[in-house]
Amino acid sequence: MFKRKNRPVKLGQAKKKLFFRRESRHILLALGAVTLQALSILWFYRPAGIVSGGVTGISMLLNYATGGNIQSWIPMVALNAPLLFLAYRELHLKFVIYTTLCTLYFSLIFAVLENLPQPEIFDMTNPVMPLISVIFGAVLNGVFGSIVIRNGGSTGGFDIVSLVLSRKVSFPMGTISMAFNMVIVGALAFVKGMEVAALSIIALFTCSVAFNNALMGLNRNKTLFIISDKWDTFANEVMTTVHRGITYIPARGAYTNAERKIVYIIAKTVEVATIRRIVLTHDPQAILSVIDTKEVVGRGFTANN
Repeated sequence: MFKRKNRPVKLGQAKKKLFFRRESRHILLALGAVTLQALSILWFYRPAGIVSGGVTGISMLLNYATGGNIQSWIPMVALNAPLLFLAYRELHLKFVIYTTLCTLYFSLIFAVLENLPQPEIFDMTNPVMPLISVIFGAVLNGVFGSIVIRNGGSTGGFDIVSLVLSRKVSFPMGTISMAFNMVIVGALAFVKGMEVAALSIIALFTCSVAFNNALMGLNRNKTLFIISDKWDTFANEVMTTVHRGITYIPARGAYTNAERKIVYIIAKTVEVATIRRIVLTHDPQAILSVIDTKEVVGRGFTANN
C-alpha cells in the first residue's frame, strides 16, 4: 500500500494564509469595537442630549435640531463620502480600506440600533445621572475608539481631515480635531442650551483622555538617559536585575570638554524605580533623564519577540 506523500506547502502560500488570518482578526476586532462605540453613544450620549465629536457629532446635532426627522446615519454617509475620497487621494491605501469598512459599518449599525428601543441605563430624572452617563459613555467611547485605531482602522470623519491637515500644516491632529469639535459644541449650545453644551465638552475631554491612555496601554515604556562617571559600576547590575539591555553613547561635555559615556536604557515604567535605586547607590551624583516613550517594537517589549 502506497502512502501519499505530503506536499510541502509553498512559503508564499503560508505567508498569504498568515496575512489573511491576521488581517481578518484585525477587521473583526475593529468592527466589534465600532459596534460598541455605537452602543455607547446611543445608550449614554443620546439620553443626556449631548453630541459626539466629528461627523457623528454633526449628524446627531442635525437629528436634535430637526426633532428626529433627519436620522443620524443619513448625514453620516453623506458627509463621510467626500472625506473618504480625500483619504483615497492623500493617505495610505490600507488605512483607506479599513476606514471605509469601519465607516460604512458604523453608519449601518447606527441606522439599525437608532430605530430600536434603547435601554434606560441611568435614571435621567436624577440631576446627577446625566453627568454620570456622559462620563461613563465617554470613557467607553474612547477605549473602543482606541481598539479601532490599534487594528488599523478609523470611523472616518474629522480624523481624515485632521490627518491630512497635520501633514500640510504644523498643527498636531489633536488640536485640529478639537477646533472642529468646539464649533459643533457651539452650535449645540444654540440648539439645546449651554448646560448640554457643557456636558458635551466634558464628554469630549474625557473621551480624549480615555482614548490616549487606552491607545498607549497600561504598561508604559520609558527611555532613560544616565550621565555618570561610574557607568561601568552599575551597568552589569542593571542588566542582571531588570534584564534590560544597555547602550553606551559617546559624548563630550561642552563645559569640561571631557570625554564620557551616556547610558541609554529602554525599560518598563515599573522597572524605573529599580534602575534609579541601582544607579544612585553606585553614584549619588548621577543625572537621570526619564522620558515617556509611546511605543517600542522589539525583543522584550512586543508579543512577537
